[in-house]
Amino acid sequence: MKKIMFFFVGISLLLGNVYGATQKKSTSPVKTIQTKRNMVLNQFTRGSIVSGTKGTGSVRRWYLFNEGSVGSSYTMLGKSQYVSVDLGYSTYIRSIESLFGGMSLMAGTEVSVPIYLTVRGKSNILSDNPALETKETQGLIGVGVQLPFMLGLEYKGFYINGLVGYTWLFMKDTYPSTGAGDHPSVQTTYDGLIYGGGLGYKISNVVNIGVRYVRGELTNRKNQTKFDQRAIDQGLEANSITKERGRDIWNVDYQRFYVFLSYIF
Repeated sequence: MKKIMFFFVGISLLLGNVYGATQKKSTSPVKTIQTKRNMVLNQFTRGSIVSGTKGTGSVRRWYLFNEGSVGSSYTMLGKSQYVSVDLGYSTYIRSIESLFGGMSLMAGTEVSVPIYLTVRGKSNILSDNPALETKETQGLIGVGVQLPFMLGLEYKGFYINGLVGYTWLFMKDTYPSTGAGDHPSVQTTYDGLIYGGGLGYKISNVVNIGVRYVRGELTNRKNQTKFDQRAIDQGLEANSITKERGRDIWNVDYQRFYVFLSYIF
């Protein structure tokens, strides 16, 4: 009888050990995966990772940054000059692995929207190049959209980049009135390729202080040049370069220098 009892006790202990070993084996891989995942994620900033692979198959990881910015710019467009308040948005990636000299590669795009508030200079669209009205203007003088591709290098928060892309300008030229009544105005549009560069400094990957310079040769579009009734009555349409030539105005010199402050999120 004692032998039988010892037999059942031994079987119970054996089954208990087997069950315990099975439980350890089934939970251990899960804990290992969770531990490795946490080790990897702890290397990165919150919500900012894109992963990729190199040709060798080894992992290369990138930080993904988004920025919202506000700034100001000074624009030279042909014979006229403008000052604007700018709103912007940027999205780009930066390599975690250093390339040469401890620098990291960065690439992305920067959207900038200048809102033009003041102007001085002369007309680009009238053959006699009259002076623009600078004091008694109504509403916005114009708005633009700049969309360049950006490629650059960053080192310990400092960065330098190159820019190439396209810009559109939707402008309102106002001219002094020759008599009583409102000042005449003309709606006109420019667009073209741009290129340039910039530099800046990122403070703790939270705030970005930057400057940019771009230039190009823009085209003034004939079909988008619209004279209001006051401009027609004052005879400005008769001096329209696009109407006289029957085509767009090409190679209008464009330069823009702007500074901004952005929040990185």
